[in-house]
Amino acid sequence: MKGIVIEVIDNLGAAIKKRRRSLRMTQEDLAEFSSLSVNFISKIERTGNQNISIQKLDAIAKALQTSVITLIDESSKTPEPQAFASKLSNDRVFLDKLTNDMKKLPVEQEEALAKSFITIINTFAKEDK
Repeated sequence: MKGIVIEVIDNLGAAIKKRRRSLRMTQEDLAEFSSLSVNFISKIERTGNQNISIQKLDAIAKALQTSVITLIDESSKTPEPQAFASKLSNDRVFLDKLTNDMKKLPVEQEEALAKSFITIINTFAKEDK
């Protein structure tokens, strides 16, 4: 019998990661306490919007000393820009196109845009810690 699968909860991975970090747990710790693989935990945190069985989500919630409902609720409170930035950081094609398009700009505009991106990336990096 197949378990119930929760399909596409935006930002679920970010909510799991946030809770894990608040408990000062590593992905390895969470994997061990939930009896799941580090690869699976990493993939859920990275992509966040993938299908997950209720059993696996429950195991993660218990390991994080919380409930499935709380994780789902927290995922709705996670700001969309973080999830968007995470997706962009993994999208090499997008980054290559962006770099090539920036090279076509006048030097002053290219530098100003690059500085803006650095500011945005630093802002997200601080929020992610």
